[in-house]
Amino acid sequence: MGLENKLFLSNALTQANIDTAVKYSFFGLSSQLDDFEVDAGVAHAKGLYVMGYSPSNYYLNLGAIKKKVDILQTDDPISILKHFDRYNYEYIIP
Repeated sequence: MGLENKLFLSNALTQANIDTAVKYSFFGLSSQLDDFEVDAGVAHAKGLYVMGYSPSNYYLNLGAIKKKVDILQTDDPISILKHFDRYNYEYIIP
């Protein structure tokens, strides 16, 4: 029985960091969206997932979607849910 957690290399999305993540068998890379030097597709082609964080509003969320991140950490989750038509308008906060 080994570790079941998926490890992400937390660094800028660069070709060198992608190569490092592949070399050491990371699950993916985690980076601020401003630190993407290469397209997420480069990491995807090597079998890595890409996690992006820092968007704080609707327009930055749309930019993250265009960058093709697999996991998005955002300060404005409601706008992204509405964009993908996944927001529950009938939910009542208890």
